[in-house]
Amino acid sequence: MKVGLRVIKTAISIMISISIARLLKLEPDHFAGIISMLAVQPSVYRSLRHSATNMASALLAALLGITVVELIGSTAPVIAAVALLVMALHVRFKQTAALPLAVIVAVNTMGTADELFGSAALHQIALVLIGMTVGTLVNMVRRPVHSEREEVLLAKSESMLRALLHYVSLDLRNGTMTPYKPQMRLQLDEVRDYIEKGKAVSQLIREDRWLGRKADPGAGAEFRAYETMLERIRDLIKALQKADMSHHEAERLIRAIALVVHVQERMIYTGRRAPILRLQGALSPATERMSSDRESIQAVFPYYQAYEALREYIGELATLKRQIDWRNVKSAVSPAPASLTSPLTTARAESAATAASRSL
Repeated sequence: MKVGLRVIKTAISIMISISIARLLKLEPDHFAGIISMLAVQPSVYRSLRHSATNMASALLAALLGITVVELIGSTAPVIAAVALLVMALHVRFKQTAALPLAVIVAVNTMGTADELFGSAALHQIALVLIGMTVGTLVNMVRRPVHSEREEVLLAKSESMLRALLHYVSLDLRNGTMTPYKPQMRLQLDEVRDYIEKGKAVSQLIREDRWLGRKADPGAGAEFRAYETMLERIRDLIKALQKADMSHHEAERLIRAIALVVHVQERMIYTGRRAPILRLQGALSPATERMSSDRESIQAVFPYYQAYEALREYIGELATLKRQIDWRNVKSAVSPAPASLTSPLTTARAESAATAASRSL
């Protein structure tokens, strides 16, 4: 079992918080350890935000609890009513993240008020302050780093998009493009899951940019581009579900999809430019082989939709390349694993776009 850095930092912050609470003779001292666990967040920004929010909620709950105890008492119905009021206030002001802590502080303050001779509120606030401060400082000493995970998700998302295009090409060859193919739906969902994870990781990186001038802005835009490209693949599949697989355009579309894959490999892995405009112009049905009768036009219309999806896919790919260049991160263009990378050499990849577009 692999133990992550966040787990280690959480354990350290719990130990330090409880030690400080015992040194100051605050009761219950273990409460500071519980609070410090909440402060160790995936980013420093979230640690600071959670600390500020939780401190305000704890202060409100403690003061409310001790006030009610002094005025009414601490019977079970009264404690339940205060807990209900605390929850209602947090829901009303959309601060549900701090709701559990606030309820715990309110109930604990009221339940120990007599035992602590009226100092329960101060004890609870002090313990929350210790736990939040220690947790945030420990998290800042060794900042959370997500760049490696982000690059892995970028590589997986991109390679799986190419794999999807390859599967579409295989289905075209086999004539098995059906509306309810469960394997294809599962593959689309798997790619979407990787992209969503990547967007979440990129958000964490962007949140901590203020800690360093040269901090990487994250690849959120790239994951959004991959998301759009995935939707274009879905549009391609939907269009082909209505297409005649025996039509002569099917073979031409297979070559077009292979060309798009080669261009993607060239742009992402070699960093070279590709003739996007020429390629987009070539991604259309062969008009010289079309008949003017209505039946022929209806037969080729799904292929028009398929080519349109491919053109938009290539356009998004060009935007993606500009984003990668702007980030100027070498790891963003590192080669994919051998099992996912085409055996084309760089020289063949550079000539594939022009040669294949002419053959279309």
